[in-house]
Amino acid sequence: MNKLLFSGLVLLGVGILILISYGIYQLAGSDLPPITRIALVLIVIGLGLALIYVIRDRLRAIKEEGI
Repeated sequence: MNKLLFSGLVLLGVGILILISYGIYQLAGSDLPPITRIALVLIVIGLGLALIYVIRDRLRAIKEEGI
């Protein structure tokens, strides 16, 4: 895999983790009802899993193409 692509994906992942961590921190300090908190956390987890799947699929496609 190209080092530049790998570096970009790592930076993207770190940035997303920072934003998610900050969101969880803000959510923990808010006075939202528990059902809303649970729903938001599940949405973030679902989006994260979907993003991981797409990145892994794309990396496999790149590896198979030999780019």
